[in-house]
Amino acid sequence: MTCDTTPPADLDPRVARSRAKILDAATQLLVESGARGVTVDAVAARSGVSKATLYRHWDSRDAVLADVLRHNMPVLPEIDLATGFVDAFRAVITALGDQACDPEWQRILPALFVLKHQTAEIERLAEAEREEQEQVLETVLQLGVDEGLLPADLEIELVVHQLVGPVLFAAMVEGGDLPARVAAAVSDDFLAAHR
Repeated sequence: MTCDTTPPADLDPRVARSRAKILDAATQLLVESGARGVTVDAVAARSGVSKATLYRHWDSRDAVLADVLRHNMPVLPEIDLATGFVDAFRAVITALGDQACDPEWQRILPALFVLKHQTAEIERLAEAEREEQEQVLETVLQLGVDEGLLPADLEIELVVHQLVGPVLFAAMVEGGDLPARVAAAVSDDFLAAHR
C-alpha cells in the first residue's frame, strides 16, 4: 500500500509529483522511526523536495502527518445490502480481513496507532476515519436486526469492536494472511452464535 496521492484533475503535474514524494517519504519515516522521526528536515532530505516546497503544501509537520494518516487509511468498499444480512456481513468482514493482509498496511499499522495519539488534529482525523469505517459494519449489523436474524437489543457498537479487534490484532502481531483467516473465523463464529 502506498499513499493515495491521486491529484485533482486541475493540479499541476509537478505539484502533484512533489506532494506524492513528500507523502511517500513521510510514510517511510513514520514506519522506520515513528512520529518523532518525521521532521520537516528528514522529510525534505528523504523526498528530495525542498523545505520551502513542503511548506507550500502543508503549514506544519503535524499537517503532513495528518495527510499521511488520511492517505493510508483503508476504505471498506460499498456493500450490497440487497443481498441480505448474511451475504453482506460476510462481504464486509472478508473485505476487512483482505485489507488487513496488505503488507504495506501491516507495516504502517503500528505507527498509525501511535500517531493518532500525537496531536488533537490527528486524533480527530483518526476518529472520523474510524467512525466512517465502523458505520459500514454497523449498517450491515442493523440489517441483521431488521431481518430478525440478530437480537433487537444487540449492542451494535460493542459487536463492531468484537469483530474488528481480532483482525487488527492479527495484522499487528503476526501479519501475513492471518488477518484474513481470523476474519473468516470471526465471521463464522458470529453467524453460528446467532443462528
